Order: sequence, then C-alpha cells, then structure tokens
Amino acid sequence: MRTSDLERLEFHKIKDLLKELCHSEATREAVDSLRPLTDPQEVKRAIDTIKAFEKVQLTLYEFEDIRDLLKRSKVEGAVLGAEDLLKIFKVLKLIRNIRRSIGSVAERDERLRPLSKKLHLFSSLESLIERTIDQRGYVKDSASEDLSRIRKSIRSLEKEVMSRLESLFNRPDADKIFSDKIVTLRNGRYVVPVKTSQVRKIFGIVHGTSSSGYTTYLEPQFVVQINNRIAELKGEEEVEVRRVLQRITSHVGSQAQKILESFNALVEVDLLNAKRELGKRFDGTFPKLGDKIDLKGVKHPLLALSAREVVPVDISFQDRKGVLLTGPNTGGKTVALKSLGLIVLMVQSGIPVPVNEGSTLKVFKKVFVDVGDEQSIEQNLSTFSSHMRNISEFLKETDEESLVLLDELGAGTDPSEGSALAIGILEFLKNRGSWVFANTHHTPVKAYAVSSDYFLPATVLFDRNSLQPLYRIAYGIVGESMALEVAIKVGVPEEVIKVARDFLKGSFEEYTDLAKKLSDYAHDYQKKVEEIEVLKRSLQEEKAKVENLKKELEDQKRRSWKEVKKEAKAFLNKIMREAQEMLKSEEGRKRIEDFVKEKEKQLELFAPEEEKKEPISEGDTVEFMKKTGKVLKIKGERAQVVLEGMRMWVRLKDLKKVKSKPTAVEIPQKSAPSLKIKKEINVVGMDTESALLEVERFLEEAYASGEPSVKIIHGIGKGILKKAIRDLLSNHPKVRFYRDGYPKEGGSGVTVVFLEENSEN
Repeated sequence: MRTSDLERLEFHKIKDLLKELCHSEATREAVDSLRPLTDPQEVKRAIDTIKAFEKVQLTLYEFEDIRDLLKRSKVEGAVLGAEDLLKIFKVLKLIRNIRRSIGSVAERDERLRPLSKKLHLFSSLESLIERTIDQRGYVKDSASEDLSRIRKSIRSLEKEVMSRLESLFNRPDADKIFSDKIVTLRNGRYVVPVKTSQVRKIFGIVHGTSSSGYTTYLEPQFVVQINNRIAELKGEEEVEVRRVLQRITSHVGSQAQKILESFNALVEVDLLNAKRELGKRFDGTFPKLGDKIDLKGVKHPLLALSAREVVPVDISFQDRKGVLLTGPNTGGKTVALKSLGLIVLMVQSGIPVPVNEGSTLKVFKKVFVDVGDEQSIEQNLSTFSSHMRNISEFLKETDEESLVLLDELGAGTDPSEGSALAIGILEFLKNRGSWVFANTHHTPVKAYAVSSDYFLPATVLFDRNSLQPLYRIAYGIVGESMALEVAIKVGVPEEVIKVARDFLKGSFEEYTDLAKKLSDYAHDYQKKVEEIEVLKRSLQEEKAKVENLKKELEDQKRRSWKEVKKEAKAFLNKIMREAQEMLKSEEGRKRIEDFVKEKEKQLELFAPEEEKKEPISEGDTVEFMKKTGKVLKIKGERAQVVLEGMRMWVRLKDLKKVKSKPTAVEIPQKSAPSLKIKKEINVVGMDTESALLEVERFLEEAYASGEPSVKIIHGIGKGILKKAIRDLLSNHPKVRFYRDGYPKEGGSGVTVVFLEENSEN
C-alpha cells in the first residue's frame, strides 16, 4: 500500500496513539514500521492472537532497548558497564513475569503458544547479575573474593587517613590555619583546606586552590604514603571490577541470540497490549473476515476518541462491489468514506475497531484513496489537476483485490465534463473488478449508479425541515444536494431563487421532485428499520429468557433423577444386605445379587435421554478422560482398554461408548514391553485447578500401568498448591499413602506417592 494513501486516511494518527501506550523505544520503532497485512491468513492470525491476548492479565513498565548491548556482548573480550548489565537484568526479569502471565493462558489457548515459546527463561544469568550488581548499578563487594579483599583494605586505609587528617583540626592554631575543618578529595587524594596565607605552616603537597584563591588544598606529607597505597588499591579494584563485568558480559554474549528472540517477543507483547488498550478506548472489536463489506454501527476511530457525540452508520455493499454515496454537504459522506478506509487499515494491522457485532469485512491487498483538497502549490497544479494526477497514478494498479475510495468524484471542473470523466473512471474500475466507495453531487453520475448492476446507489439522510444532517445512510436510492433549500434557509433573495428554479424547469425539475419523494420514502423506511431493530432485540432477549428457563428445567430434571436414582440404589442395597443375612447359602445370595442387578438395569430405563448409557462390549470404541480407545476384554465391572498405545484396566461405568467409527487403534502385543509411563510430574507455576487436573490424570495413568510409586513436584512457595494436592491424595481411592521427598528427592517441594496394587496388571 502507498504511504500517501495511508496518510490521507490518517493511519499515522492511529500509530501516534499506539506509541503513547507503548513502554519502550523499541516498541515505538515497531509501531513506526507497522503496515497493514495483505494476506488473509496473516490477518486472521493477527486477529486471533489479540483476541486470545484479551484474557492475559499482566503488568508492563518502561524497559530499555537492549539490542545494541546484546550485539556488543558477542564481541570477544567485550565489557559491558554495570548499568548496562542492570538494564539487561531488568528486561530479563520482565520477560520472566510476562512469560508466567502468558503461559497460564497459553495452556488453555493454543493461539498464544507460539508467542509463549519465544519467551525464554534466563534464571542463572538473572541470578548472576543480581548477586553481582546492586540496584544502583554498583558492583558488589561479594562479586569476587579479590574484590572483597581489595575494598576491605581500601576502607581500612581511608579510615586511617581520615583519622590522621582530622587530628590536625585539634591543633591550638587550627582556626588560624584551616579555612574549614573538613577532609576533602582532590585528584583522588585526601587533603585538607588550608588558608593560602598559612600554607607554609604545614609540610605537604599542594593539589590546587579555590576559585577565590583564599583556600589551598594541601596533602600533608605524613599521609602521602597512605594515599599512594589507596591509589594503588583503587587501580587494582578497577581491574578486578572490569574482570567481573567481562565475565558476566561473556555469559550474556553466549546467550545473546536467545535473549534477542525473547526481547523481540517482549516488544510484540508490548505492541499487543497497546493495540488492546487502544481498542478499549472506543469499545473496539473485530469484524468477521469474509468476501463482502457489511459493517454495522461504524464510527470513525479518531472521532470515537473525541469528546463529542458520534452517530454510528452502517456501511454495506450488499450484493454489489461498489457504492455511490450522494446527498447534501455536511451529511457525513466524507466521514463515512474515511471511516471505511481507516477501519480496513486497522483491522489488517490487528487493531480492534469501533464496529458492532455481526459485521463482516474483506481483506484487501491494496487501498487507493483520493480525498480532500489536493491542490498542489509546489507543482503549480489546481485542485482538479492534482486529483486527476493522483487517480491516474493508481488506476492502472487496481484489480479485484483493491479498495478504491473516491471523494467528490468529478468535482473541481465543468459539471458536464466532470460527470463524464467520473462515469469513465467508474466504468474502468468496474472492468477491473475493483471494490469502490465513492461520493458525488453530479446528477448524471447519480443516474449512472441507479441503472448500474455493479454500483449500489445510496444517500446520507437529511431532515428537510431543520436542514440538519441525520448522519445515517439509506441504500438503493439517490439523494438531493438540497442547494436551493439551503440557500432559502440562509436568506438568499427570492428573485435569485426564482431565476434558479426557472433553470430547473422541465425534465430536470421532474427529476428533483422524484428525488425528493425518494428521499422522504428513504427517511420513513429508515425509521421503520430502526423500529424493527428494537423489536428484534426485544424478541432476542425474550428468546434468551425462554432458553435459560428451558435449560434450568432440564438441569432440575437431571438433578431430580440423580437424587431419585441414588435413593433407589440405596434402598436396593439395603434389601440385598438384609436378604444376605437371611440367606446363608451361596446360591441364595447369588440369586439375590442377580435380582438387585436386574432391578438396577430397569431403573436406568427411566433416566433422561442424556443420562442413558449404551452397553459396552468387547471391540467397542470408547472415550475415557477425553481420550479415545478400544475395549479389548471385559471382566465383571472392569474393562481392559488400549488408549494411545497403552493397555489399562478401568471401571466400565467410567467409559462412554463412541458411536463414530474409530481410526485404526494399534493394540500392543502382550510380548511387547509395557509403555513407559512418566514417574514424576512437575506442576510448579500452574494455577491450582489446572494442577489438580494434571495430577488426577497422572495418577490414573500411573495406576493403570502398575507403577508402585510416583513423584509430584509442586514446589514450596506459600504452600497453597501443596495443600490442595495433599487434600486430593488423602481422598484418592488408588493412593495407599504419601510422604515428603527426602533431601536427595527434592525435599518438601516434592510429594512421593505410593499407589494401591493393580491386580489387573
């Protein structure tokens, strides 16, 4: 797309708003280079990503652009400063926090997984920098043993030299000799301020005077050696600090490529967040992508952010590829045209837009615009010439994947010639198969649109009595320019109006009368449509209420059935226990059990349809824990099934028969070794609900495969996740007992679980 077209539609203003919501110069650079995507699949992915991102809760703060630092770190022997390494540390910490926020959503929404995978963890590097550099950007004493020793010596000597110099201030003549009783630094040496007139009274080395010349800074001879030693140690300190920083820089350089990938992902997250926040400002959403233009409740994005009230319009091409919009000035024709163009650019850039639900929009490879006052003083071109030059530049580039927006088509020259030229342009675009949204005042162009099967005539509605625009569009009709009505309203003399009407006599006057009637019909039709919309919304609300009541009734029916079934089964079990006490023989007890089982089967006949289960036989395809498998054999109330290549015994009542034909299920041979099951699961960082689901599934698989014991890694933290897992284990039928891990197993951050013996293995 041409930069000039993006500017005419004010896309740069949208980018400026995005930059205000970004947290890094790197992201603002990304916004500067942001251009609408033209591939429908890429646009869909961008929209899907930001829709998924709506669920992410995160905290962003300003972060530095570290790309240049990463580049420098890869140079052999490079040394980054402590402040530079601190910038990198803060970015790595932010990446870790963002990864946690996005990762929890990505577990449930695969649309964010590609982004989550690019956010890597650098725990050891973070720890190294944090141990070495404090928040002021100062290398800590603990960074190395040598540095600690050197600084300890420096502090000891500094204390000694300070003590010696301060003793001078106790001299009886101190007030006469010293201009101030303080120890200060000059050229890295500890000195005392001596009155210049008294400088000969203390033997030492002069290190300069004050600007007034009143004070001379003197290093007494008895501290020269100590100052010399401090200077030597400072040199050693500088060398050791450089060595420490070089070591950390080397670590950064070895991971620079991976850090860069994560940083770019962080910039992507920052940009996604900016788009989301901008969309929230005007309650934005995304239209459905399709092969038509049907936008409901459109607001111009920039106007929607202004303080004034904005009336939404519907922009619909219906079954055509072109719309020709007519009607008076100030009716909103140009705003509608610009709104359509800017909405297209924003949607194809993955930015939510102010449209209503149920809207549909096509993806365009090119958007061409001719709008506004195009007069060019620099090139000595009139407004008309400038428009024609712009149009001539893009006409030959148009095709079926182009959207062309033409404002005031044919204006700026003789109306007859302008109309003829406008119709020629429209015919050219029709032959090219382009999508066109144009507006005009010229009557011949309006007549052309009415007779066209390619262009849909439309008009902006106007209140004839108040001469105020209604900012709504009616389709299928043309509108008047209402020039005479406006002239009368503002006080143009009657004789002028009379002469004008005389020129409109004949067929043209008949045309204007018809146009007036059509405009009135359109106004009435629009009011009826609005009334129908109100009724439609009311009916939809009533329908929703009925559906909710129906659902509540079905839920109540299911709950009642389950309660009755539970009571009936309890009664049958009671009968069986009493009968077994009465009957001593094995045969009698067997007859009673068969009787109760038969009655239980009969009880199922009264269940609601959704509660009934089809009987399961050997060879059936079944579903267990959202996985599909095949029944190999049935023994009593249990069945042996193969799931994802693994044999296991499960209860029949936990299986659900699948009607659809299964894909080929590979049944492992008995001679083949058992499928290896993970003996441990790591749920650190998961929310409690997700962790419990994973642990439950893990225990079932481990039990089915005959594992005697497994490990659950949950970490220590605040103990919330550990307690929830322990509560689950305490009531789990397949768990014998559990304990904390031994130190070599992970300590209290790990729970070792011992499972019941599976007799079917």
